[in-house]
Amino acid sequence: MTTIDIESPFHRGEQDIQSRLGVREQVEELGQRFIRDHMPEQQRAFYAQLPYLLIGTVDDAGRPWASILAGRPGFVHTPDPYTLSIEARPIFGDPLNDTLSEGLQVGLLGIEYQSRRRNRMTGKVAALDDKYIDIKVDQTFGNCPQYIQARDYELLPDIDSIGEDRPVHRIKRLSDRAREIISLADNFYIATHYAGGSDDVTCGADVSHRGGKPGFVRIEDDQTLMFPDFKGNNHFNTLGNILLNPRAGLLFIDFNSGDLVYLTCTAEIIWDSEQGHAFAGAERLVKLTLDEGLLIERAIPIRWNFLEYSPSLEKTGSWAEVAETLAERIKGNVYRHYRVARVEPESTVITSFYLEPADDEKIHCHKAGQFLPIELHLPDADKPIQRTYTISNAPNGEYYRLSIKREPPAKPGLPAGASSNYFHDQVKVGSTIRAMSPRGKFVLDEPSTRPVVLISGGVGITPMMSMLEELANESIGCGCNNRQVWFVHTSRNSQLHAFEKDVRDLAKKWPCLHVHFCHSKPLATDVEGEDYDSLGHIDIELIKSLLPFDDHEFYICGPAPFMTSLYDGLKGLNVSHERIHYEFFGSGASLHHDRPSGFKSLTEELGDRGPVAVRLARSGIEARWDPSQGTLLDFAEAHGLQPAYSCRSGICQTCVTKILEGAVQYTEPPMTPPPEGQALICCSYPVPPRSSDEEAGPLVLDL
Repeated sequence: MTTIDIESPFHRGEQDIQSRLGVREQVEELGQRFIRDHMPEQQRAFYAQLPYLLIGTVDDAGRPWASILAGRPGFVHTPDPYTLSIEARPIFGDPLNDTLSEGLQVGLLGIEYQSRRRNRMTGKVAALDDKYIDIKVDQTFGNCPQYIQARDYELLPDIDSIGEDRPVHRIKRLSDRAREIISLADNFYIATHYAGGSDDVTCGADVSHRGGKPGFVRIEDDQTLMFPDFKGNNHFNTLGNILLNPRAGLLFIDFNSGDLVYLTCTAEIIWDSEQGHAFAGAERLVKLTLDEGLLIERAIPIRWNFLEYSPSLEKTGSWAEVAETLAERIKGNVYRHYRVARVEPESTVITSFYLEPADDEKIHCHKAGQFLPIELHLPDADKPIQRTYTISNAPNGEYYRLSIKREPPAKPGLPAGASSNYFHDQVKVGSTIRAMSPRGKFVLDEPSTRPVVLISGGVGITPMMSMLEELANESIGCGCNNRQVWFVHTSRNSQLHAFEKDVRDLAKKWPCLHVHFCHSKPLATDVEGEDYDSLGHIDIELIKSLLPFDDHEFYICGPAPFMTSLYDGLKGLNVSHERIHYEFFGSGASLHHDRPSGFKSLTEELGDRGPVAVRLARSGIEARWDPSQGTLLDFAEAHGLQPAYSCRSGICQTCVTKILEGAVQYTEPPMTPPPEGQALICCSYPVPPRSSDEEAGPLVLDL
């Protein structure tokens, strides 16, 4: 249960969402510093030069509406830091004509498209006459420039006759013209409201901006819209209001014609969905059901000229890409061909291979930390082999970078790593590699704003580089994110140290990045303080000395003993398991020692229960399975099949297979559960009968 602080600048809906997503303390601290009860001088000057102002209000039925006021620059002025005065009347037909009254709670948004600056305010109508609307300030705060498309504007001659008669169309269902405007929109405005107490300045009306690629608002039907909610400032003003009062008003502007579409809707936050996970950049979805709307032709006598899209959009997807992603998942394991576009050595043992799609299809954007399942046809091999390699670059929609270590023999007399040596010796620019879509759950906790600690050893640096680049893109690209990041890595010496220069260079232009490199056996030419920062290995004592222990997110990757030592050390300092993220491959891939009392794996539970009839549909194989035959992958291989696999521990999903009939159970719950209706055959069994005297099944797999 969230404890409500009456001094907080956030109401209980906003606080509840902040707590739900683990950002409550950080956002509260920022809110106390930057949410004010007055307008600073820069905000007063900002409002005074705007030719338009967004305003959110509520009608007598409690329905929110988003509106726009316009005039010549200077139509908004501030007699004092606590009062904003607007010399304008509403557009003809705008719901604002009916909602405006003294004491009305309002939300205001000033936005300058050409510079992407924006400031917000909440308050109440203090005075109202035929010429002026005076707003008394409750709260003011600035917003970062994310998702705002740059535009300049031109005032039309009839800017002074904005309240004159013009065509107004009332709609209960989206008209063709309304659908056209919405489907092409790259932004809109959303008004929400939570009344709260009459003296509670954290409550009231709000209006905010949402931006995305054209078409980011999807029309489900003639009364339903859906839009992705991207990463923002974590205040959750809009969603906090919707949580307590599920209504919203939307305003869409046709920048070429001046037509406006006003909608007032019922709103629903969709926290977790397949579509939401598939939409790049989306943290959740919002569904809107139309109650009533207006379309006003040539409503606003301003025309905007498009200049450029926001750089933030590079990290976002589209509904078409969502459909492609979901269709890809339904297909199961689908290999695509990738061309090696570039090969770059990172150290004496690690080389990066840049893979671009060999076809004309778009690349499937990964999440920072994920890996790529690949298939290789080695010379003189009877069958292809499957491997997984971590993608070491941040998502960019253009290529995957696989940074692969040449693996030596595990013991004298044994062969060296077949796939890694094949890459180093045989793969050149122009070579073709077959790969599936990226996968894996070792990814950044996107909603979190906690400080991040990335700790790696050896080739474990690869997912950390992807995460580091992603964090840098968010911070440097936005210019408004001061999230602290520690990057701690150990290698033997400078020759074996990959990405050393990249990380050092990034730290020079990113003050929030703190770097520490350890060398366990430095070369005679390695200089402490230049090539490395300390001698030895990373242990918990070093971590304690590097950072103030607070509520951090820890990410660990490296050899198993290295990770086990750090995990145990962090647990010994009372860092919760939920704050320690890690991944490695192989059986028993868990650092979490605290299995529930009395826990037994499925193998221990089965005993001699069986058999189960199993049919491999595409191969025409029918046989009976019992516990002695192992996993379904073992079963398939015993019957002459060669299904794709890599980790054999339920992590990589290379072996995911469609279930046509029946059900499976797992030896232990997989770290990465497969999509519904599919199974990870490397670690699953048919559901057995309840006793040895019964027969269960059949289980039918698409193999």
